[in-house]
Amino acid sequence: MEEQKNIFTYIGGLFATYGVIVAIFIVLNLVVGKEASDYSTLFSYGRGGLSIPTLLQLFALSFIISICRNLLFTDRWIREMPMLLRNVIFFGLIMLSTVAFVIAFAWFPVSDIKAWVGFLLSFTLCSALGVWISRIRERAENDKMNRALEKYNG
Repeated sequence: MEEQKNIFTYIGGLFATYGVIVAIFIVLNLVVGKEASDYSTLFSYGRGGLSIPTLLQLFALSFIISICRNLLFTDRWIREMPMLLRNVIFFGLIMLSTVAFVIAFAWFPVSDIKAWVGFLLSFTLCSALGVWISRIRERAENDKMNRALEKYNG
């Protein structure tokens, strides 16, 4: 049974996604910011911080991710689609959106093969980490529900 959601649930999800993305870029900034400052608009301040345009771009990407998540993982919109297919579509849409942002905002030179390999590796790693964390959370919620059911049934 899915819990009742309201606008604050969606806003909370949006800002949770944004927070994780910004945290990832803060770490990246500290690790490669100085070297990447002339290479990528994402690190235009080097280790000095993230620019307002970068933060807005990351927010827009978070918004797209939140919309995709709410459309694909809410039974209200899609009831019959298998979860594996939902995940494939979700990660495909996020990948396409991110590629569009790379091109539109010059996140790195489009012709640089090493940058694309790094992007694909980091995208895959972050996606796998996200799936792993989601599975842990889902198992914890299932265990909690099973304990409550056992307690109820006596």
